[in-house]
Amino acid sequence: MRAFCGLMAVVAVLGWGAGAEPPEIIPLAQVQPGMAGYGLTVVAGEEPSRFEVEVIGVLDEPGTANDFIIVRVSGEAIARSGGIAQGMSGSPVYLEGKLAGALSRAAMWSAEPERPLGLVTPIEPMLEVLSEFNPPTQPEEPQKLPVPKELEKLGISGVVLCQAPPSQPVGTLLYAWPVQSPIVTQGLSPRTLEVLSQGVSLDLVDHPFLRLRPAWRDGIPGLRGPGVGRIVQAPGGARDDGGARFVPGGAVGVGLLTGDVTIGALGTVTLVDGDALLAFGHPFLFTGRSDYFLTSAHIFDTVAALDAPYKLGTLGASQGAILADRWAA
Repeated sequence: MRAFCGLMAVVAVLGWGAGAEPPEIIPLAQVQPGMAGYGLTVVAGEEPSRFEVEVIGVLDEPGTANDFIIVRVSGEAIARSGGIAQGMSGSPVYLEGKLAGALSRAAMWSAEPERPLGLVTPIEPMLEVLSEFNPPTQPEEPQKLPVPKELEKLGISGVVLCQAPPSQPVGTLLYAWPVQSPIVTQGLSPRTLEVLSQGVSLDLVDHPFLRLRPAWRDGIPGLRGPGVGRIVQAPGGARDDGGARFVPGGAVGVGLLTGDVTIGALGTVTLVDGDALLAFGHPFLFTGRSDYFLTSAHIFDTVAALDAPYKLGTLGASQGAILADRWAA
């Protein structure tokens, strides 16, 4: 089995592999409104699908924690998914053929599910994590950022970064929060799954083979974090794919528990180099240094749910370890 290791959320590589060339990137300073490019993500199966990307504006603030590329995404992959789906976190975005960053946030303001607005975490702060193992303090309050002229033309008066959808949103503000990752469980009976969620007020929707938690509700005990979305009871057991190959835009799993019972999350690979990878582009549980299982993943399909679309998938065999779960800075 080929062992991979990563630093997650920004899930970051440990270093360039021996003899390997670092990927060509486009710095945030060179990104301009009007640029067109593409992204990669798995909608169903294991092969990444392409979606189109148009740069709307750039949020370039002091430091790197609040730097984002504002994009509008489109194409068959987005239309089929019903928008930017949970599990797309980490989908690589390329401009002028160069890696610009990872799709990491979805915008509540978007009224066009087939052409939604999203935020891309620039690749530079993701790469900076390689040499920085002390995660910066996560902002506790929503932050309102200046509005680029391109967004003013769309009637947007402000951009607010938050960790969850606001309870009383203002119509002229663009709210953006992490594209959450669906928590995948396998091997649990309905009663056991109920115990896992016990003590938290959840509006659960019954389905023949899955149970969902609306993304705006509190997390389940022990699984609270800015990157946690709904709870999905996935069909089948873990896939026996010890020889899995990670590719940019491919699905990746983060295992908290593996074996007869599996609990973990789904995301998307941003970059692969040697035996290391980057993924997600935002925190999962925001634990800093971590030792999660890095697993392969298979996507059955992407569900265009009414509250937020999500990828329905399953975790595969362990491929290595996730070494850090951090803020994208």
